[in-house]
Amino acid sequence: MSFTTFTKIVLLAQVALMVSASVLPRQPGTQFITGVCKSDADCASGCCGFNSGKCAGPVIAQERDGGCGFGDAQPNNIAAQAIQGPNAEKAPGVPGSTATAASGGNNAAAPAAAPASTSAAKAPGTQFITGACTSDDDCASGCCGFHSGKCAGPVIAQERDGGCGFGNPTPNNNAAQKIQGPNAEKAPGVPRRRRSLSALD
Repeated sequence: MSFTTFTKIVLLAQVALMVSASVLPRQPGTQFITGVCKSDADCASGCCGFNSGKCAGPVIAQERDGGCGFGDAQPNNIAAQAIQGPNAEKAPGVPGSTATAASGGNNAAAPAAAPASTSAAKAPGTQFITGACTSDDDCASGCCGFHSGKCAGPVIAQERDGGCGFGNPTPNNNAAQKIQGPNAEKAPGVPRRRRSLSALD
């Protein structure tokens, strides 16, 4: 085999790999943040940025990407509600955001007041993942990594950071339960619920 034939085979193999990596679809719900998506269902976070078409953190997407729901007629905050509840921040285009603004609720216009403040501290519940925190209440994700003191994704923190709850005597998986339900994964130090003796009868 000549050098040029070998080079052609290697180049052809590389092109085939690049095409398969960009054309073959990923399994739904497995795309990581910043990965290309066509709908919220593609993303592990449950949020495909409305303006970018890239998977995004559901809370921060309300401020930076016009909400979630790429490919839909209107943006949404469904994944943000799974983390923060029904009063989760809404992007300007999310239906109902004007009513929220009028009622003084949590809305996308609220962060605009932050530059007037001279304090370096962020408002409770607004710190993004990897930002410093002193409790779960500081983080938009609802999880302050137990060992790191940095906001973390609540599910992955169970594996990588000993759970959530920095500043507490024991870790917790409260935010993970909001996403995955009562059977959410628990870090090794997260207390298990004790079964009562009456439940065994």
